[in-house]
Amino acid sequence: MGAGRSAGVRPQDLVGAIASEADIPGRSIGAIEIGDHFSLVEVPESAVDQVLTVFKTSKLKGKKVRVRRADDPGGKD
Repeated sequence: MGAGRSAGVRPQDLVGAIASEADIPGRSIGAIEIGDHFSLVEVPESAVDQVLTVFKTSKLKGKKVRVRRADDPGGKD
C-alpha cells in the first residue's frame, strides 16, 4: 500500500480497512510492515484480487492509496 508512517498509518488502520472494505476476516490478515512511505500487508492468496480490486476505489484514512502486489515488478513506490 502506498501509505506508511508519514501518513500516520497504523497496523489497526490497515487491518480495519482491509477487513471492512474487502470483506475478509481481520484474523486472516498476516504480518504487517509499515515503512515511512509504504506498508506491506500479508493477506491470503485467495483474497489478493479482492483487496486489489476494492482499493482501486476505496480510501485509507480518507486518502486514496495505490495498492499492488509486493512481487509486482512494474510497481514503483
